[in-house]
Amino acid sequence: MIKRTLSFVITVCAVLLCLGVAFLFIQSQQQSNQTPNLFGYSALTILSNSMQPEFSEGDVIVIKQTQASELAAQDIITFGNSDGNRVTHRITDVTKEQGNHFFTTQGDNNNMADVEPVFEGQVIGKVLFSIPKLGFLSRFLSEPIGFITLIVLPLVAYAGITVYERMTKPTKNNNQEAFK
Repeated sequence: MIKRTLSFVITVCAVLLCLGVAFLFIQSQQQSNQTPNLFGYSALTILSNSMQPEFSEGDVIVIKQTQASELAAQDIITFGNSDGNRVTHRITDVTKEQGNHFFTTQGDNNNMADVEPVFEGQVIGKVLFSIPKLGFLSRFLSEPIGFITLIVLPLVAYAGITVYERMTKPTKNNNQEAFK
């Protein structure tokens, strides 16, 4: 009984974790002013090759909300630009004017620095690590057919198998009657 309960609890936790990660990935695909985060961490998909060879299109990056005073040259940050898009580039220079930090940024695959400096209020976070090509999966999950294929169908199949096993498994009373 304890083994079955523990197995059920672990399964529920794993499903909730998978759904939470899927939710963050799906939310990160939407272009909005808000970047979804969980405890200050966000997962975003790289949409261009401006940071090659560090990151390629389709890679997922994990960023952490970071104070501007903790950022330095060579750090890779994600920020909101004047068009409302999220951009992930490397800091090439940091200037401080009247207590405010400004960052000059450039994509590793670009020949020139970005035209507009990044104000500290535009910084979403500092890149911690990347997971190559996982963004293609999140893009697939953000479409209805992908979500149904990879999330809903496995959950329905698991529920169906569990119900089938419970219905076909002989109970103790049936076994005792068979031996009379």
